[in-house]
Amino acid sequence: MPDQSAHAAIGAEPAFEFEDNDRTEEFNLKPRDNRPAPIPEDQRKITHEVYEARNILKLLKQQRAYRRNDAYKEFIDRVVQAATVGCVARHVDTKLAAEALEQIRADVVRRNGRPIMYRYLMYLAAWALGGVVIGWLVVAGSKAWPGLAGYGWIMIGSMVGAWISVAAGRWEISFDGIQDFLDVRFEPFIRMLFVGLLTAVFALFLQLKLIPLTIGDFDLSKFADDPTWALLIGVIAGIGEKGLSARVVERARKVLTPGSS
Repeated sequence: MPDQSAHAAIGAEPAFEFEDNDRTEEFNLKPRDNRPAPIPEDQRKITHEVYEARNILKLLKQQRAYRRNDAYKEFIDRVVQAATVGCVARHVDTKLAAEALEQIRADVVRRNGRPIMYRYLMYLAAWALGGVVIGWLVVAGSKAWPGLAGYGWIMIGSMVGAWISVAAGRWEISFDGIQDFLDVRFEPFIRMLFVGLLTAVFALFLQLKLIPLTIGDFDLSKFADDPTWALLIGVIAGIGEKGLSARVVERARKVLTPGSS
């Protein structure tokens, strides 16, 4: 039996039109007055994908992410064409529009994805280096306060671990995820600040044996006695920051709960 949904996607009546016939970047698709009722699901899906693509393209423009000055206009024009084919033309073809939008997404990632990712990782590395410097200053100042040396080594390790974690998980970039790499002013700093504070709290919990952990015969609460173990704890904490944050918060709640041991 032939696929009826495929035939329905080609040559169907349009359910949308451009408001005021505006086909610029500020276009607005509105349902036609004489549209088929209800609006076909395939055309509704195309409009959602069109708006999503338009919004991400505008966000990339605001962050000056395009390598060519005319790239933004080219992509917007292609999105408008896809919207026209998929839900505005006299005989719409939603399958062709969906393929066109997929090609647009692939082209944006291919042309701009890796440069954006490399820029983000560079800023993240700069803030990680700042954290390493702070950790080294803590180690250097441990002559006056000997107990701080372990915390300094843990901070150094956490900066390295956090950067490795982000870099290892973001070599493959998608069109939907490209916006996660755009904020290089605040997000890298906030992320590394969070990792540094989290690992410091984790180290304190270890030292107070609120989170008892051992590796082999070594009690991790004695990390201050061995810089190698302190550095290793920091690297592991930085790599597993998400799971670690949940565990630290959970343990803190248990400690503060009346009647807890």
